[in-house]
Amino acid sequence: MAERMVKSNGIELWTESFGEPGNPPILLVMGASAQGLLWPEEFIELLVAGGRYVIRYDHRDTGQSTCLDFQKNPYTLEDLARDALGVLDAYGIAAAHLVGASLGGMICQLVSIRHPERVRSLTVMMSTPLRPGIMESFQQAFQGKTPEGELPPPAPRAIAVQLAAASHPPRNREEIIELQVKMARTMAASAVPFDEQECRRTVERMFNRARNPASSMNHGFVPSPTPAHAEALKHLRVPTLVIHGTDDPMFPAAHGVAVAERIPGAKLLMLEAMGHDLPRPLFGEISRALLAHTGAKA
Repeated sequence: MAERMVKSNGIELWTESFGEPGNPPILLVMGASAQGLLWPEEFIELLVAGGRYVIRYDHRDTGQSTCLDFQKNPYTLEDLARDALGVLDAYGIAAAHLVGASLGGMICQLVSIRHPERVRSLTVMMSTPLRPGIMESFQQAFQGKTPEGELPPPAPRAIAVQLAAASHPPRNREEIIELQVKMARTMAASAVPFDEQECRRTVERMFNRARNPASSMNHGFVPSPTPAHAEALKHLRVPTLVIHGTDDPMFPAAHGVAVAERIPGAKLLMLEAMGHDLPRPLFGEISRALLAHTGAKA
């Protein structure tokens, strides 16, 4: 493991690499308000053992990366995509296998559309296809309103925990950590035992290393993709794997199906024991799918 701060798009981003730089590179892109630490080391080591060079990073406004005043310095999904490309540039990587989770899956879709020459393959995990109105629909759902849109809204349990947090915002470190643990439990698949102790350790670690924990909420203000982004997916020619959980409360299973349907030639791996998270019991199956998709022998 090697930590490194890199400059990208006018800001600094915390990064960490694993494995041999000469091996095929995988860039892991996490979801909204999430630090790179949510890609577990144990999972990454399975990819490294399969002959991959893996990089994870903190988005802007999370972890050790630059935190911004969104009102004074607003940014878009395009900026987050440029951040990802900046990480590749800093490591001297011409093209990488992109693996994005949740919002990270949308970022990786956008990078693939804008710069397909930089993308060896695309993996979209627990995410949704680029389309107009997606951010606004989630804002409506988490305000207790019925969102408009062709794909289903978050599950009631995901909406309930968001509404509770909005009505009783956490006031200190302990309450913030409790809320994050509660949210993580809500995002997990009901068929998989929830490891609260491990989750709490991860949440505490992320809180302790965050430059400004409140800044991570800025991702909620990022504007939705445009109609042009949605149209471009139909013409994408990057080898694509979609991994989704049948019990995903944030992006119900229809979202994963929609991604696979809208990207030509995409393969879909639907997992029964997966919610909106990366559970340890599925590390092996997911890593094997990624190694096969990125060119390793299964």
